[in-house]
Amino acid sequence: MSGYAAILALVVILVFVGVKLAYAHGELNQVSHATAAAPAPVPTASTAGSLSLQWRTTDHPSGGNPYSNGIVVTYSGHTVNGRDALTGAVRWHYTRADEDVCALVQQDQSTIAFYNRDGNCDEVTGFVTATGVPKYYRTLTDNGPLSVSSTSNVVLITSARTVHAFDNAGGIDRWLWTAPAGCTVDRALGGSSGVLFSYHCGSQNHLGLHELVGGDENAKWTIDVSEPHVPVTAGAIVAAAAASSGQVTVFSTDKGVAGKKFRLTAEARDSLATLPRSQTSVEGTGENSKPVEVIRLGTLMCFSARGQVLWTAPSEGPATLIGTDLVAAIVGNRIVLRQILSGRSQQVVTLSGGISVGTGQVSAHAIGAGLLLAAKTTEFYS
Repeated sequence: MSGYAAILALVVILVFVGVKLAYAHGELNQVSHATAAAPAPVPTASTAGSLSLQWRTTDHPSGGNPYSNGIVVTYSGHTVNGRDALTGAVRWHYTRADEDVCALVQQDQSTIAFYNRDGNCDEVTGFVTATGVPKYYRTLTDNGPLSVSSTSNVVLITSARTVHAFDNAGGIDRWLWTAPAGCTVDRALGGSSGVLFSYHCGSQNHLGLHELVGGDENAKWTIDVSEPHVPVTAGAIVAAAAASSGQVTVFSTDKGVAGKKFRLTAEARDSLATLPRSQTSVEGTGENSKPVEVIRLGTLMCFSARGQVLWTAPSEGPATLIGTDLVAAIVGNRIVLRQILSGRSQQVVTLSGGISVGTGQVSAHAIGAGLLLAAKTTEFYS
């Protein structure tokens, strides 16, 4: 037998043994999976001024943007569902009867599902969003509960000990930062300027900045801060707020040198504690191609590259972009679409019957001339 043939035979034997072991442990027997042909994408259109409810599901919407190319991604219990955007009908699904979905994100036409195994949210499957075809499987080294968010080209994971970024399309690690022994990660925020994260070691508090995509396991910089800080911007500027006083400090992206300072309102300061442990920023382009960033701290706040608050506006959910330059603000049964640079109201969209997903963390996402509302449940209006 030639050397090549011997190697090929060994690979076949190892695959056979691996499959037999998987069946013996019940892993493959626990999966129910159906794919589908890609649907026709919904044509892009300006959002209509008055919308009616078309469908709803008690499924949770995915994180990131739940919509991509005719598919809305949702989950419940053990199952990830790819739904027809216009009807809500399930086109594809993936179920692991032995494990619950603990997190799900959709970004860059890829769906990334995290399953809970033995208390760790570490079993990951990546899918083609349009069809539900699996692209990769991996097991993370991050242990314990995880907080997951996503932005272009990156899934950002925060655990008690790590901040981890990997490619959402292929599942390949970008980098993994591990806190020093005896330290705990508090929060991480990803944006075009990098990933700003806070952690503490006993009574000592720290901030660090890592490149968003490139780099190794080392942070660009880490600095000491006098009290716990919450990252609030990582796009137009890099800034964090002191949790107790609400004082925001802008830091240089190259070395973490403290610069401009300003104080949040009492409402904004109190909302710091409600921010997700992992999140990514909402950014746009202002005059002279200077970036601006919109965050929700009680109300929507738009920051310029000079550290100025350009505008504020009420909203019952986090900021999302509609198209390239409009920010959706949810107020009662209305969606106010605001220019990202000026904050000026460009359009008010009314929803017949009101919003039944509930108030709180409700986000709006454009589907053609309609809007998908994502909260604990999922609704589509057109």
